[in-house]
Amino acid sequence: MKVIKKEKIRENTITGENRIDKVFNKLRNSGRKALIPFITCGYPSIDGYLKLFDILEKNGADIIEIGIPFSDPLADGPVIQATSKIALENGINTDAVMDTIVKIRTKSSVPIVVLTYFNTVYRYGIDKFLSRASAAGVDGLIIADLPLEEFYNYRSFFNNSSIEKIMLASLTSSKERLYEISNICKGFLYCVAVKGVTGVRDGISGEVKDFLTNLRCITNLPLALGFGISNPGQINEVKKYCDAIIIGSKILSLLLDTDDFNKGLSKVEDFIVKVNAVLK
Repeated sequence: MKVIKKEKIRENTITGENRIDKVFNKLRNSGRKALIPFITCGYPSIDGYLKLFDILEKNGADIIEIGIPFSDPLADGPVIQATSKIALENGINTDAVMDTIVKIRTKSSVPIVVLTYFNTVYRYGIDKFLSRASAAGVDGLIIADLPLEEFYNYRSFFNNSSIEKIMLASLTSSKERLYEISNICKGFLYCVAVKGVTGVRDGISGEVKDFLTNLRCITNLPLALGFGISNPGQINEVKKYCDAIIIGSKILSLLLDTDDFNKGLSKVEDFIVKVNAVLK
């Protein structure tokens, strides 16, 4: 990917009013990077998911991304699909997700971003979904399958909500499209590191570094890199190009690959400590 010349950056300022903005302001002032783990609500159970949330927060997660389990998660790889299937079998739905966030908010102020698919939001009712999420304490929203063109049809709903609408930027997007996406996006820009679905991968391509460099020429939004980030070596390689790292499949695979949930939690804790040692 050819690195583009730096041009006038689209003004999309961090206001400091939202919990997400406050985290990135604080980290930027101290020269540190954010850790954003992803977990599936209701996996392996409600209690287990709440324990996992606590472990992540206590070990330095700056923002936590919660997935609403979905029956056909096209952007997700086999690990997250497996956790979604278990969560759905546990009876998790949108109301259950919001109820858990209300419970989390009784003792935690860590920023929460919800990841979902548009069918879930549409069937629930867009206004109703945004109102319920805001009341529960959600700070940001990612709709994985809502492209830019469709977003414009529903933009008024999101503009009237206090929740930050986080957009995805992909390696295959044109410069013009990235300008449009960054101009709409709030909170942070979710930068997709691979041409494919989520999942554990071993390396980071040089194309990703050029991609992030180009985005930095376009927007002053925090850049969060996700999809396929699975080890401290990868993170060390790309951290100077972005503001945050998103890790989901690796964390959930540590739980899926063990028969003892508590041992799995210990593995997650050890992994997060190692990641934060690289980021901070």
